[in-house]
Amino acid sequence: MKFREACAAAVSMFSEKSFAEKIKEEDPAMVKYMPLLQKINKAGFLTTNSQGGHRSKGKHYQTGKPYELMERAFVVGFMLEADAAKFIKAIGTQTDKNAIFLPVGISVDNLPPDLDIPLTIVKSGSDISVETHVAAALPKEWSDSFKKSVHLNKSEKVVYILCWDTKWGRHAAGKHGLFTQILECL
Repeated sequence: MKFREACAAAVSMFSEKSFAEKIKEEDPAMVKYMPLLQKINKAGFLTTNSQGGHRSKGKHYQTGKPYELMERAFVVGFMLEADAAKFIKAIGTQTDKNAIFLPVGISVDNLPPDLDIPLTIVKSGSDISVETHVAAALPKEWSDSFKKSVHLNKSEKVVYILCWDTKWGRHAAGKHGLFTQILECL
């Protein structure tokens, strides 16, 4: 499938009840972001994963110690290379967000997780643990798998992009939220 066809298929998928139910099961907080993500896909950023950015507090179920969970909003997915170059420049110059091209080719065995970009952390007292993170490179096996999952053929020059908010806990749909500003930069 050509890139624009894959984007159109993704846009259609966001309208399916079964997809909404799946998202609701996996991460209920993401349901409210689906209309924005649908627009992002329609605009040419074929998303494969995302997070809305929130902050919550609680007590550990075993120890009873208080903790705070903090997320950065993020989106990863494919873009046509020419569009990605313009998008990365726009995000980097017009917002306080980050966007990078993830080169393909590193081996899965050579991905040191301690060098990844933290996207979700849990703070408990002075302890901080990284719960969600992403590497700044993409193993070929993962790239092939992601392309297969969105039905992309290999005839077009597409690149894999990571875009994330610099602020912990900022909701992606707000005026200065990541998803809102991605749309402005597309």
